Amino acid sequence: MLPYWIAFLIAATGALTERSRLPALGLQTQRPRGLNGTWWLVAVGLAIFIGLRHEVGGDWSTYLENFQAINWNDVWDNAQRSGIFIIREPGYRLFEWLADQTGSAMYGVNFLCAMLFAYGLVRFCRALPNPWLALTAAIPYMVTVVAMGYTRQAVAMGCAMVGLTWLIKKRRLRFCTWVILGSLFHQTAFVLLPLAMLVTTKRWFAALMASGAIGFIGVWLLFQEVIDRLAHGYVAQSYDSEGALIRLMMNALPAVIFLLKRKAFTMTVVEKRLWTWLSIASLGLLILWAVSPSSTAVDRAGLYVMPLQLAIFAHLPIAYQRFASLAWLRRLSIVYFAAVLAVWLFFATHAHAWLPYQSVLTAHF
Repeated sequence: MLPYWIAFLIAATGALTERSRLPALGLQTQRPRGLNGTWWLVAVGLAIFIGLRHEVGGDWSTYLENFQAINWNDVWDNAQRSGIFIIREPGYRLFEWLADQTGSAMYGVNFLCAMLFAYGLVRFCRALPNPWLALTAAIPYMVTVVAMGYTRQAVAMGCAMVGLTWLIKKRRLRFCTWVILGSLFHQTAFVLLPLAMLVTTKRWFAALMASGAIGFIGVWLLFQEVIDRLAHGYVAQSYDSEGALIRLMMNALPAVIFLLKRKAFTMTVVEKRLWTWLSIASLGLLILWAVSPSSTAVDRAGLYVMPLQLAIFAHLPIAYQRFASLAWLRRLSIVYFAAVLAVWLFFATHAHAWLPYQSVLTAHF
């Protein structure tokens, strides 16, 4: 488990030494902060760590078996016979085809997926006041569990996080483009599209009507995903159900922190709307978990709320500095996420699928 702690300590060290960057409130339409050399290095490092893993993750064997069972002639023939060239989640299929053509097998698929996820994550972190603290918040669960266990949805999350950096700047088209790109890897990404209306318009009735229609489609897709996972008997099905409440509570914590001191957070109007809606959604998912016949579907929706954790904890040292120093708030946040990582590695029912961490670079030596 040492590699997981090394990744966490690298991010935590950056969080302890960085200086907070306040957002430019008067420049709502400026471009999101780009990646410098250091953050490109972080993205590449994450892509290697996630994408070149060997026999790591709850669904490793299932993804591998599915990849090995593909007959590309049948795929193209079936698509053409349908009359419309339709392939489910074509982005992921494209990566599988590229890996097959290059002979890189599942490692190629995972590495391509990891690159998109890592780019989205560092792009999102870089747009926040304390980017290293945001990255620290991402390591224990978003990187370790989601990116290494929910490969297709992790790509969708990475694309969505790039989209969120544009939505904060009121660039709805770019946000929708990135969400739709993510849906090519995991169709449930559509649940995020209502944010384009809810965050950037004052016409609440029209926004709610449009959001309701899109949301209905998103919920239907979520339940379709659950049915698909049950039909294939994925290993992840069991840890979806077992850990759903804990994961939803991890989203609810920053939601409560934000809603209690919303005025103290230095953000643009659009950004406050975004995190307000996602905070409400995270609390609503807790209620839905209690009444839903499928905790897995609720859990899957909750994954798309996870950027809330990164954003709120990245703003936390600034918003709550009246109660404690910036340094102590950073340290407390790091201790909290270290505890999250420790609990997962030592006590999670399915942590054995992640242990020991192995890489294809060293697995055969």
